[in-house]
Amino acid sequence: MRSVKHIALIFIIIVCAFTLSGCSGPGYEGKDLVDRAKELHTGLEAAHITVREYIRDENERGDGADRQNSSVVQEIRYRFVGDVMQYMYIGRDAATGEEYYEFNNGTELDTWHTGDSEWTFAAKGSEGYYSYTRMNRHYFADGAQLLDDHIYAVKNAQVTNEVGGIKTVRIEYSDDKISEIEQMSGVSDYTQRYSVDTAILGGRCTWQVIEYKKDGRIYVYDIGIEAEDPSVPIERSEPEALQ
Repeated sequence: MRSVKHIALIFIIIVCAFTLSGCSGPGYEGKDLVDRAKELHTGLEAAHITVREYIRDENERGDGADRQNSSVVQEIRYRFVGDVMQYMYIGRDAATGEEYYEFNNGTELDTWHTGDSEWTFAAKGSEGYYSYTRMNRHYFADGAQLLDDHIYAVKNAQVTNEVGGIKTVRIEYSDDKISEIEQMSGVSDYTQRYSVDTAILGGRCTWQVIEYKKDGRIYVYDIGIEAEDPSVPIERSEPEALQ
């Protein structure tokens, strides 16, 4: 994801660290649900995805109210028009307040970073322009990446049935496998949870949570996924600094 170079978000670093070629492992309970969710996400024509970050010290108490204390660190709205992906992406560093905005309507790429006095524009075919298509997918529009279950590092997994046909797949990962990766040095108790709607949405994932410990702190990333109407145009959001 090219925009990540502008803002160092721990969530993306952690997720990308797991994307290793040639890695494989045995199946696990709920793998069929996760595989189906990946396919359905890749098939979305339009979506709104929000990533919330919550960090606390290990000795602090945490519960379901954590989401209320979280900060939005990534947000994207996108749709496919033919083969082209149109999108509005915003990345934020919760610690510093630094922001990055990226808008692509299929013919022009507009970018803005904290400290810029105006947008930077790049027309299709010019230097600096890039885009995403169905074959060359943006990270958030690719189920295999966004919902990566890192099967080679799975230690335990279980499925629980919730109200209304919702199934939750909870996966625990091996500390030993994680420690083999340089970027994951010091990470422990890495877990993921997928909330899958099997009743109304046919198995689509609407919520994913990533949690791990590092240097005496607990990091939680809450990812909400909403399908949207692909006929609605993607609008460019304006940074407060330019309003």
